[in-house]
Amino acid sequence: MRLKRHAQILQSTLKNISARPLLSSQCNRSRYSSSSAAHPEQIAVLGGGISGLASAYFTALEFPQSNITIYEGNKQLGGWIKSKRVQVPGGEVLFEQGPRTLRPAPNSLITAMTIDFLDLRDEVVYTSKDAEAARNRFIYYPDRLTRMPSPRDTPPQLLSAIWGMYSSGLLRGTGNALKEPWKRGRSPNMTDESVGSFISRRLDENIAQNLVSPVIHGIYAGDIWELSVKTLFPTMWHLEGHGTTGSVWKENNIINASPAQTGLRRLLHPYDIEMYRNIRNETMGMPEGFLKELAACSTFSFKEGLSQLSDGLKTWLEKDPHVTIKTSSPVHSFTKATDGSQQVVIDAGEEPNRAKQKYDLVISTLQTKDLTEYVTVMTVNLFYSTQNLIPVKGFGYLIPQSVPFEQNPERALGVIFDSDAIQGQDTAQGTKITVMLGGHWWNGWEDLPTLDEGVELAKSLLRRHLNITEEPVAVNPVLNKDCIPQYTVGYEERLKDFAQRLQKDFGGRLRVVGNQFNGIGVNDCITGAWSLVMGLKGEGWKGRSCGLDRALDERPWVPHPVWKPYESS
Repeated sequence: MRLKRHAQILQSTLKNISARPLLSSQCNRSRYSSSSAAHPEQIAVLGGGISGLASAYFTALEFPQSNITIYEGNKQLGGWIKSKRVQVPGGEVLFEQGPRTLRPAPNSLITAMTIDFLDLRDEVVYTSKDAEAARNRFIYYPDRLTRMPSPRDTPPQLLSAIWGMYSSGLLRGTGNALKEPWKRGRSPNMTDESVGSFISRRLDENIAQNLVSPVIHGIYAGDIWELSVKTLFPTMWHLEGHGTTGSVWKENNIINASPAQTGLRRLLHPYDIEMYRNIRNETMGMPEGFLKELAACSTFSFKEGLSQLSDGLKTWLEKDPHVTIKTSSPVHSFTKATDGSQQVVIDAGEEPNRAKQKYDLVISTLQTKDLTEYVTVMTVNLFYSTQNLIPVKGFGYLIPQSVPFEQNPERALGVIFDSDAIQGQDTAQGTKITVMLGGHWWNGWEDLPTLDEGVELAKSLLRRHLNITEEPVAVNPVLNKDCIPQYTVGYEERLKDFAQRLQKDFGGRLRVVGNQFNGIGVNDCITGAWSLVMGLKGEGWKGRSCGLDRALDERPWVPHPVWKPYESS
C-alpha cells in the first residue's frame, strides 16, 4: 500500500527491484474511478479477528468499488486481541487477555505501515532494548529463577548469567552439543520430525527439555515432542539438509565463508526473499522518526493495549460505505455455487437472520480442524497494590517441560511481569502480573479449570515461585478456548494437500489466511493478509491461488543476506 504522504520514495539499493507495490498510490477509496480494472463486486471476509480485519482493510484499499462483508460469530471484533481497563485503588490498570506486545522483526514492517496510515504512531509505547524487560528474561528450573544471557550484557553480567545457568543445571548437555559438527546428518527418507527429536539428535535431550521447551511454551503453548521442527525452526532443518556435511554448524559457516560477501547470510526460501523485497519496496518513505523508534526498541504496544490496533482497523472500515460488518453472525458453511457462476455461497447468521449469500471472492480466516489441532490457554491477570512485589526485574519467566511436577502442579506455561514488560499504560501504582496456564498440558482433559479455579492456581504458583502471599486487588481470568494452532509433525505436507484441495474445489475464489497458515503472531497475521491481497491485485483475484502459494512453491532454499528491516539500505 503506497500512501499519499509516502509518495516521495527514499533512495536505496532496492530502487531497481522490479517488484510492484501492492496497492495504488491513492488510499482514499473515493479517488478511484469507475473505469478501473475489473474487480469482484461482492467480497466476503470470514472472521473478524486481526487477520480478518487486516484482510478487509487491504482489500478495501485495492478494490474500492467492491462491496465487502465481514462475518464475525462473536459480538465483538478483534479475535484473541483483548485489552481491558480496570479500576483499582489509585487509578486504572490495563489487562491484556491475549497477545500484549509486538516485535520489530522483519515481518513487522507491514504492521508499522498500517499503524502509520491509521495515524496511531503517537499511541505507540516502546520498550527500549536497554530496558530491564528487554535484558532480563528468566527460566524457572528446577526450583528457582535463572536469568538468561542477553546480547547487551556486560562481560560480568554475561559471566553471572552463564554461572547461574550452570549452577541450576540448565547447561547440562552442552558438552554433547559441542559434538554437533561431527554428528551424521539425517536419513534422506526423513521428511520431518519433532522439535524435541531434532534438538536431541543434533545437540542433546537436556537442551531440548530445559532450554527449548520453555521457549515453545511461551510462543506456542505446545509440546516439543509433537511440534514440527521443519515448521518452527525451518532454517536449522534446511541447513542440516543443505550441502554435504550434515551439520547445522558447518553448513552455516560454509554459506558465510565467502570472502566477497559483506554481512551475515542465512538460508531462505526464494518465496520469502521475494516477499521481503516487496515489503521493503512497499514501505519505503515511512516517517524516519517512527522507524528510528522501532529500530531502538525491543517490543512495542499501544497506550490502550493491542486492541487499539484492531479498533483502529475497525473504525477505518466502519467509515467505508462499501464495507458491512456483521457481528453475531457465525458462518455455518461455504460451498461453491452450482449454477456455473464460480461464486461461493456463504451460509451465515443466527436464527431468525440466518441466510445464504453468493460472493465473487471469499477470504476465510476460520479454523480448519483437519489441518491442525488447537490448544486452550487460560490467562490470569493479577494486580497488587504493593509495588515491586516481584523479587527480580525483567519481562518474566518461562517454565520447561522438565520442571518436576511438585514445582508446577498448576500446569503453568510461564509468567509475565507486566509492570516491567510494558510502561505507559497504567495510572495506578502497584505490581501487575499475568500467569499463563494450560496449553498442551490440558490436552485430553474433559473438565478444564473454572475461572475461579484458574485464579487460585495462579496465586498458588506465584506463592511457590515468587513468594507473593499478598492478595491481589484485581484479577481478570480468561479462558482462551482453542486459541493457538499446533504445527505438529507433518504440518507442511498437510498444508500442501489442503492447498491443492482448495484450489481444486474453489478455483481460486476462496482464499485463506490466519494464524493456522501464516504464523501465530499478530505481525504474521497482518503480513499474511497483506501478502494475500497482493496476490489479488489486478486480475490476480481471478486466478486459481488459494492464498497458500508458498506451501506449493517447491524451490530449494538458498543463501541470502540477513535482512535488517529498520536499518537504512
